[in-house]
Amino acid sequence: MSIYDIYLDQAKEFHKNEKKWRGTTVIEYIPLIDEVRKKHNIETMLDYGCGKAQNHPTYWKAHKYDPAIPEYSNKPYTKFDLVISTDVLEHIPEEFIDDILSEIFSYATKFVFLTICCREAREILPNGMNAHATVKPKEWWNAKLAKYQNYQVCFTE
Repeated sequence: MSIYDIYLDQAKEFHKNEKKWRGTTVIEYIPLIDEVRKKHNIETMLDYGCGKAQNHPTYWKAHKYDPAIPEYSNKPYTKFDLVISTDVLEHIPEEFIDDILSEIFSYATKFVFLTICCREAREILPNGMNAHATVKPKEWWNAKLAKYQNYQVCFTE
């Protein structure tokens, strides 16, 4: 079992608690995402790593994907004008970051909106591991993103 699979299994366990990981990070970014939607004439949208997605504005009509949530665990097979991924990448083990970034950007036809936390999580997974698998400074993340275009990233430190 890979470290990715371990983190995914732990995320599935953590998500069983209805009060945890409800998708609240997106709330503070709704105005920025709406600006992106307007600026880029967004019609279709994917939330990659949506969590429980309890805080999406209904007008987004976003497709939701999260491998840790059974009802959202089917990977989409279409492209979207906009892909958002808020508070997701830091939960991915470092050796899988490039693959996940590539996948996220492969779904987008116009723009990608990311938020990334650069510090350890307050949450500890059931097995005792920190919920943030990859804790790196924004410079590290910016270097990972340098090959991509048409994106906006917001960091929390």
